[in-house]
Amino acid sequence: MAIAQLPTTMERPSQTLVRLELETHAYHRDADQPWLDLLDPFLTRLAYAEQLGRMYCFECPVESALAYTPHVTSLIGHRARSRLLAHDLFALDYSQARLSPRLIAPFPTVASALGWLYVLERSARLYDLVVRNVAARLPGAPTEYVADPAAPARWTALGEVLDRVARTAPIADQIVLAAHDAFRSLLDWYVGEQALRRGA
Repeated sequence: MAIAQLPTTMERPSQTLVRLELETHAYHRDADQPWLDLLDPFLTRLAYAEQLGRMYCFECPVESALAYTPHVTSLIGHRARSRLLAHDLFALDYSQARLSPRLIAPFPTVASALGWLYVLERSARLYDLVVRNVAARLPGAPTEYVADPAAPARWTALGEVLDRVARTAPIADQIVLAAHDAFRSLLDWYVGEQALRRGA
C-alpha cells in the first residue's frame, strides 16, 4: 500500500519516529539551518534559489535510489518531489550548470531506505514557514516545492510504515543507522557545496 493510501491519523505517535527524532537530534540544527535562513526578512531570490538547488542535488539522487531499491515503492509509492524543485529552479532562471547532483546507489535494504526517507520528510515540517516568507518577501516567486499541503499526511504515513517495518530490534537499528548516514551525507553536501561557491 502506497503512503498516499495510508490513513492520515494515528492513534499513538510512531515509536520509530520518536526514536529517530531522539537519536538524530545532534544533526537537526545544522540540517534545519539552510531552511531557517529563508525566513530572513531581507530574503533574496538568489538565496532562495540556491537553497532549492542544494536540496535538488540531494533529493533527486535519493529519490532515484529509493525507486531502485526493491520493495520500497510498494510501501511508499513513487516519490517524485524533486521534479517540483526542478520546476521552481527553472522558473527562477537558475542555471542547470550550477547543479551537480550526487550519485547515491540503491539502498541495501528497505530499512536503510526508510532511514534516508525520514531525513527528506523531516525538512518538510519547515516548509509552511518558508512559503509564507517567500510569498511576503519575493512576490511571484515559484513555490511549488515548499507549498506542500500533503507534508503532514506523508509524515504520519511514514511513521506507520516505519513501525510496520521495524518489527525487530535489528531492523529498527538499521533504520536509525541509515538516518545517521543520511544526515551526515546531507550536511557534508551543504558544507562542501557552500565551500565550492565561496571559491567560485
